[in-house]
Amino acid sequence: MLFNDLFDTKINNQDIVGLNDELKCIYIWNLFSKTNDSILFVVNTLFEATNFYQKISNYTDQVLLFPMDDFLTSEALAISPELKIKRLETLKELSINNKKIVVTNLMGYLRYLPNKENFKTKQINLKKNSEYSIKKLIEDLFILGYTRETIVNKTGDIAVRGFVLDVFPINKENPIRIEFWGDTIDSIKEFDVNTQMTKEKLTEIEINPNTEFLPTDNINVFPYSYRDLPRYTKVTNILGYLNNKNVIYNDLNQIEVSYKLLKEEIMNYSISLNIDADTKYMFDKEEIPVENSLTFAQFDSVNKNIETYNTKTVDNFIGNIEKINERLNKYNAKYDKVIICVNNRYKVNKIIDMLENENIIASSIKELVPKKINVIIKKIDQGFIFDNIVVISENELFNKKVETTYHSNFKMGSRIKDITKLENGDYVVHNTYGIGIYRGIKSLEKNNLKKDYLM
Repeated sequence: MLFNDLFDTKINNQDIVGLNDELKCIYIWNLFSKTNDSILFVVNTLFEATNFYQKISNYTDQVLLFPMDDFLTSEALAISPELKIKRLETLKELSINNKKIVVTNLMGYLRYLPNKENFKTKQINLKKNSEYSIKKLIEDLFILGYTRETIVNKTGDIAVRGFVLDVFPINKENPIRIEFWGDTIDSIKEFDVNTQMTKEKLTEIEINPNTEFLPTDNINVFPYSYRDLPRYTKVTNILGYLNNKNVIYNDLNQIEVSYKLLKEEIMNYSISLNIDADTKYMFDKEEIPVENSLTFAQFDSVNKNIETYNTKTVDNFIGNIEKINERLNKYNAKYDKVIICVNNRYKVNKIIDMLENENIIASSIKELVPKKINVIIKKIDQGFIFDNIVVISENELFNKKVETTYHSNFKMGSRIKDITKLENGDYVVHNTYGIGIYRGIKSLEKNNLKKDYLM
C-alpha cells in the first residue's frame, strides 16, 4: 500500500526534517505498524494534540488522546470535565491494551499520575444478588472521585435515596440505578437521565474512576490538589502506562521554550500565594527517562543525526473547473502518481462527473495507475507532494477548512422541561451564554411589549 511504503522508519534519537503535519502522521503510523512498540507523541499545545490525534485517526483506530488543561486551570481545580474523561478513558484502555499510539501535550506529558498497577485495581465491580453495603459503596465511590448530588445529572454524579443509589459512571452512556435489600444488591438498571425510566436491566456493572487522584490506600482525600498525589501513592507520568515505547517530539525547541515559560508561571504562582517556591506541581521534564526518541524538527535543527525529506504542501485549488483541471494536468505531467483522496464513493463520482477530465479515473490505493489522476476513497486532512507523488485531500480541492474535533463521553445534564422545578440558585447551562445561576422570572417591557425573561 502506498502510505505504508513512504518511509524507512526507525527510532535512533534523530531529527526528522521537512515533513508537513500529514506526513508526520504517516511516519508515526508506519513506525507503529512495523514494530511491536507503543508510541508516545508529545506536542506543545492542547490544540496541536487534538489536531494530530484527529489526523492519525484517519490511518488507525489504535490511537488515544491524553489532553491536559493549562497549569492555572488545573491548579484551580477548574479542569475541563471533557478532557478529564478523555484522559481517564485513555488510562483505562492502556491498562487493558498496551500497544497504542498516544498523543499528548506538554502538560499531559508532565502530569502526575497514579502508577499503572494502582489505577488497574481502582474500579468497583457489582453483581446482582451479591453482598455490598450501600454505606461502603458510597465511601468507595467518593474515593474514586464521584460527587454526591440531589439527583444524578451528569457523568461523575451519585445520588442516594434510602436503599436506592444512582450513579453516572464515566464508562456508561446512561446512569445506573442500584437498588438494595439490606446489604444485598437487589437490582441494577440503566435509566434515562431525562425521563428517569428504566432502559435496560443489568446483571453486573463495572464502575471506573472519575479522577486521576487515586491514593494507594483506600482513603478519601478531599479537597485535594494534584500536587499532593505523591504524598499518597507512587506516581508516574503517561509513559509509565506504556511498556515497550518510543517517544516522538514535535518541534522540541518550541516545547523547551514553553517548558521554560511554564516553570516561570509556576514560580510566580507559588510566590503570589506565599507557597514555598520549590513546591512541585508536576514532573520536571528532566526527571522523565526517555531511551528511544526522535524529533520532528524545523530546518534549523542542530542535531548531527538528521534525516531530511524534501516535501511540499499542496495549496488550495481556487478558480473555475478549467483552472482546476489545468493545475491537475500539470501535476499529472510532472509527477508519476497524482492521487485525490475523498471520504466516500459519492464524492469519487461527483469529482469525476464535475471535472470531466480524460486523465481522471476512479481507483483504489492498491491499484494506482501511473500518469493518471487517481481518485480514491481515503480520508486525509492535508495533501502533500513527496518524491514523485502528489496527494490531494478534498480540503484542498474544495477549499475547505479542517475542523478539529474529538468525541467525549462526558454527559452534561438534562434539558429543562419544566421551569417550575427550578429553584433560585440552581446552575443552568444556556446554549449561547454558557453556565449561569437561575434567579427567577422577571417581566420586562421593550417597545411597548411586555415579556417574561429568565434571570
